Amino acid sequence: MAAPDVVVIGGGIVGVAAATFLAEGGARVTLVEREALAAGASGRNSGVIQRPFDPALVPLYDESLAHYRDLAAAVPEAGFHLTDDPVGLLLVSHDEPVVRGRAAQLADAFPDLPTEVLGDADLTAREPAIADGVWALHVPIGYPVVPSAPTYAWAARADRAGVAIRLGRDATPAIRAGRIEGVDVAGERIAAAAVVVAAGPWSAAIVDPTGRWRPIRPSWGVVVETVLPRPPRHVLEEAAMDEALGVEPLTAGDRGAAPDAAGPRPETSVVTAAGVSAVGSTFLDEEPDLDAWTEPILRRATTFVPALLEAPIRETRACARPQSADGRPLVGAMPAIEGLSICAGHGPWGITTGPASARMVADLVLGRPVVIGRAFDPMRFGTP
Repeated sequence: MAAPDVVVIGGGIVGVAAATFLAEGGARVTLVEREALAAGASGRNSGVIQRPFDPALVPLYDESLAHYRDLAAAVPEAGFHLTDDPVGLLLVSHDEPVVRGRAAQLADAFPDLPTEVLGDADLTAREPAIADGVWALHVPIGYPVVPSAPTYAWAARADRAGVAIRLGRDATPAIRAGRIEGVDVAGERIAAAAVVVAAGPWSAAIVDPTGRWRPIRPSWGVVVETVLPRPPRHVLEEAAMDEALGVEPLTAGDRGAAPDAAGPRPETSVVTAAGVSAVGSTFLDEEPDLDAWTEPILRRATTFVPALLEAPIRETRACARPQSADGRPLVGAMPAIEGLSICAGHGPWGITTGPASARMVADLVLGRPVVIGRAFDPMRFGTP
């Protein structure tokens, strides 16, 4: 059997989408994943494809949405689909000034994006699940999905395109004289002219095992899955005034390293897909104790959605989001090693912007014309 042209390392949304685009572009592709498909943030997220509040990411979202429409049509047997229209996002707070300030902030950044401040009877009429005394900013965005469904659908399309998927093994790029020769997997060399590293928060360590280059770190999110008889109709997120829209804080102190009364608290988000509501979330530097976080997450969320107080818990899970130092992905070639590329660092926007960035890196590897702006250039963080 002929050696593959390209090896993709990572079986999340970005890796399987990149493998698909590469194979459909004529490459022979092997995808290697050390655990299982969607084992990380791509399968353990809250489950919403949503327009980001970072202008640099909006084009990636727009393109990814089109890819998802094509994906649903291409592999209907996978069961993945998007609603025709977004369900709507409610940015919620107990403080009216916070909501109005957020409205002004979004109006300045995105004058084309309609928003509406809701409170009292207007809000409960629009969203019956909401608690009294809550204020909300309605934004017409948000497509809830079963968290792992997009990745599995891309994997079905990748399989149809002829991608060889190998699970349960670590892969290490094989480099000689400054160029890629393939990857080493369990003592076996898989020859390839190009390698794409799409391994989420572990990507930088694969690209640079010395540890000197670390522009991506894990940011741990805890999600509690519940079942409500009448779940919220909208996606709910707790409103906050951001200095930079769409860029997550980089220290645990901003959003909580420990769930105690004296320290920071979790923020509330509620996303419902297929009858299951995912409640979160946290942004932590260290892998969390799930038992310690379940009650604080639900306690905070109950102040916005009272029915959560009695809701049965299906599971509590955590995932390590691949958080870059500036909140934007790294997409492109690693110039010190010929044939080595990276596509990682999407933070909480993996399923939202992953397909478009995967298409860009695939075009790069295939030698097609592609423009990858400075905002996503891996070398903005220096050379490994």
